[in-house]
This record gives sequence, structure tokens and C-alpha cells, in this order.
Amino acid sequence: MKWNLDDIMPLDKFDNLYREVEGEIKTLEKWVEKVNPKMSQKEFGQMLEFNEEMGVKIAKLAYLPELIEAVDQKNQKAKLMKSRVDNLGLKISDVATKLGLWIQGKREPILDDKNAMRLFATISDLEYGLKRNREGARFSLNEREEQIIDHKDVNGVGVLSELREMIETEFEYRLKVEKLDKKISSQAELLAYVYNPKPEIRKAAYTALLQKQKENLDKFFAIYQGIVKDWGYETRLRGHMSPISVRNWANHVPDGAVESLLKVCSRNLDIFQRYFKWKAQKLGLKKLQRYDIYAPLQSKDKKITYEEAKKQILSTLRDFSLDFEKKAKKIIEEKHIDVNPGKSKRGGAFCATVAPEITPYILLNFTGKSRDISTLAHELGHGIHSLFASKHYPSSQQANLPLAETASTLCELILFEKMMKNEKDKEIKKAWLSDKMADAYATICRQNYFIKFEIEAHREIEKGISAEDLSKLYLKTLKEQFGSSIEIDPLFKYEWSYISHIFESPFYCYAYNFGELVSYALFASYKKEPKKWIKIIEKILESGGSEDPQKVLKRAGVDINDDKFWQKSFETIEEWQNELENL
Repeated sequence: MKWNLDDIMPLDKFDNLYREVEGEIKTLEKWVEKVNPKMSQKEFGQMLEFNEEMGVKIAKLAYLPELIEAVDQKNQKAKLMKSRVDNLGLKISDVATKLGLWIQGKREPILDDKNAMRLFATISDLEYGLKRNREGARFSLNEREEQIIDHKDVNGVGVLSELREMIETEFEYRLKVEKLDKKISSQAELLAYVYNPKPEIRKAAYTALLQKQKENLDKFFAIYQGIVKDWGYETRLRGHMSPISVRNWANHVPDGAVESLLKVCSRNLDIFQRYFKWKAQKLGLKKLQRYDIYAPLQSKDKKITYEEAKKQILSTLRDFSLDFEKKAKKIIEEKHIDVNPGKSKRGGAFCATVAPEITPYILLNFTGKSRDISTLAHELGHGIHSLFASKHYPSSQQANLPLAETASTLCELILFEKMMKNEKDKEIKKAWLSDKMADAYATICRQNYFIKFEIEAHREIEKGISAEDLSKLYLKTLKEQFGSSIEIDPLFKYEWSYISHIFESPFYCYAYNFGELVSYALFASYKKEPKKWIKIIEKILESGGSEDPQKVLKRAGVDINDDKFWQKSFETIEEWQNELENL
């Protein structure tokens, strides 16, 4: 039930690899000195190959302590290793920045467009990334400024995110209600209680969480304010249109596509509000409280063991695609999953891709709840995606945002449909469908409003705002998304301060509603013509990050700039709600 990190490298090999990479910095410096517009494709290709191999070594050095710390956030050895890797990364970055600026045509000897296109065609798998890098010249600064920013990010704003994690890791919660009086040492364990059948326990869990956030609001606000101001300063410095444009550029998504997504998601609030009103009726309430949105319809949750969850998922994947099943098995059999919660373990779940030749790693906090099977399917989907794209060079393996959630959401959808099809008990089906609607809300509507909050927060923090007023601004977004369907306790205005993504990766959250709705569209097409669409889906996954994601999706008939596309994806959610009301 613990992952085997030796496949990255044995811990005792870390120092040797570290020294090896340190030595290779001099080789990288020599390459920087040799580059010129007239160099041969062969020589340019050798430089790219060296760069890719060095990238894998750095990834191994970075991921090993990162994954050790993920399961033990108090591990001092891992923290020291991370610090050393950060320092090494800065040394490499100082040199790599020079190479990046030369590729962009911003460093002597100037690389002209004609020779750039000639050299970029040397390795076709890396061509898109090189062209994209060159296009980014308009957002680049001069060499010294880029080096200063790299150092500032590691030693300044990067430390703020770590500080926030350290503060939360130290929290101990007390869940006290009726006969239950329990000390809880992790956020993941506490949040499992928000799905409890008893309303008083759900309320107590949320209260314990949010009260702790309120008590530490000054700290979280100071950290967030620092992150936002740093982000805003760099936005202006680089000449981006807005703070969210920085993320859009990094995600290979045009501003217009994201604006379209946010607009259409906001326009479809009524589907989720319908669901919350329906759920209140089924729970015998006049109106749901915010504490109740994830309340199960059944008083007893259907417990599932990890072994049962694995078997069920593999069986489902087998029916969908033998390649999907084979790749999921590989992750499981190589022991690349860390399963159970732990006292100092990070909450939530993730999938980490280290390099093409290394099978991805998955972190879970599996507690035996029925929803844990969906989480496992989701993260296995990410791993499957990485394995489909493992034929690529390291820098072109990872899918860009428009495609990043494709396989993960598809795995969840096919599992859900099979479970619904095989289940005969109408009440259980109703409960599962209700949970699916709650999950769709959390992944689509909730993430959409995190972004809407961030857009306002970044604007207001630049002007000057207090922690309490920022919290009121968040409460305003909650009221907009729920309308009259839910009663919101004012304590929820502090919820923003525990959303890790807005601290660690500003404006990242639209990755979830973006990816979810793209996957719904692909799945709807697959159901109509399975044989045709499984090949299209696998081709999309195989592309990794080697092509423009807009072109990859257009080949599948998806236009992310079109409001009609996003609207069509909501048809699946509306069908679920209609089915719920008819069951």
C-alpha cells in the first residue's frame, strides 16, 4: 500500500546524480557558447538530446524528495533535498535562460526566422515546443532580468507557498458533536466527514475546518497578498493583457476560449441549482445548508476495499479499451500508488509523471468510501494518459491544459456508467446519480467560481483590500453560484483561504471545468460510435504535449473557442438531472 520510489532512483544514489548534474552545467555552458544561426541540424540535434537527458536527471532529483515529503510533510531530509535541488535548479536556470533567449532571437548571435525554422525541424517531436518558445519572445525580458526573476521565484514567492503548507500541516482539529469527540490531525481525514449521513457531523466538520482558517486568516491573507502582488508585478513587467492571461499563455489556450468557458459555465448555474432544490426535497429539508451539498442520500455509505476498487476499475477499463486496462495494471503492479491516509501525509490525490521511461506515481487518501473508487479511476486516468504519451521526448510528453484532464475524466465517466448499468436497486442508483451531480458541481461550477473570485481578488488586492473584505468578496461569489437554492453560513466566507490552488498556481482551477467539459463531449461521441471514437481518443492521448492542443481537438471536431461547444457539453449534466427527477 506504499509506493516504491526506487524506480525513480534509490535514495542512496541521490548525491551521485546530484554531482553528475552539477558537472553537466559546464557542458550546457559550452553548448550555449557554440550556438549560432548557421550551425548544422546534426549539431543542434545533439544539443537538444543532451538537454532532454539532463531534464530527466533533474526531474528525478526533484520528484524523489517531493514524493517522499508528500507522504511525510515533516520529513526534514526530504526538505533538505528539495532545498538543494532548488539551488541546483537556479544554477541550471542561469545557463538555460541564455539558451532560451537565443532560441527566441533575443541573444547574440541572433537566430533569424529562416534558420530557426530549419533548426527546429531537426527533431519533429520537439518542433512545436521550440516554435512556441520562440513565439513567447514578446513576453521575455533581458537575460539579467530573467535570472533575477528565477532566483526571486525560488527564494521568495516559492517560500510563501511552502509556509502556507507548513501552517496547515501543523493544524489539529477537534470534531465534537453529540457522542463524538475526536481529535483529527489531517485535513483529508476531517473533510471525509463532510460526506457523513448526519447533518450535525457534516456541520461540525466544516465548522472545525473553517474556524481554524478564520483564526489564522491574517497569516493566510499575508501569504496570498504577497503571491498576488508578485504575480501582478510580473504580469505588467512581461506585457501580458491581464493576470489570467499569464496562465492562459502557459496553458496554450487563447484568452477568448477561457472567457467563453467562464461565460457558458455561469450561464448554466440553473442546472446545479435545480439539483440542490431536488436534493433538499429528498432529504426532507425546506432548503439545503451549504454544509449539506455533499450529503449522501442513503444513511449508509457502501464501503469498498482498495482491492475491490482495483478489480472493479480494471474490469471496466477492459470493456472500454484493452490498452487502458494494460496501462492501469502497469501502474498498480509496479507499486506506484501510495494508498492510505497518514498523520503527516498531504491531503487529496494526484498523479506525478517523472519521465517517459518511469511509470507515473499516484497519491491517494483511500478511506473506503464509495467515492474513493472514482478518485482512483481519475488518477489512474492521468497515469494512463502519461503512458500513452511515453513515446515522446520528456519535454513533449506532458499534455497541455486543454487535454490534461481528458483521460482522467473519461475513466471516471466509464466507471460511473457501468456501475449505474449493473445496479438494480433504484435507491442506490439515485444516490450514485446524486453524488455524480454533486461531483459535477464541484468540478465545473465550483472551479469556475474560484476563477471568478481570483480575477476579482487580483484586481482588488492591487488596489488595497483587507482580509475581511476579501472574504466578503468570496462570499458574494458563493451567493451568486447558489442563488436561492442554498442557505450559506457566513463562516464560509473564509473558505477561500484553504483552496491550495489559488496560492500555489493562480488561475489553475479552470483546468478542471475545461477538461471535464471536453471529456463529456468526447464521451458523448464515443457512446454513439465506440469503435471509431476509441481510436480518436487514443490518438488524442498519444499526442501528449507535442502539438498545438487546439489543432489536436479540432481534428476530433472540438472548437474550444465556440460557446456552442461548451453549451453542448452541459447536455450530459442535464440528462443526469432529468434522470434523477424521473427515478
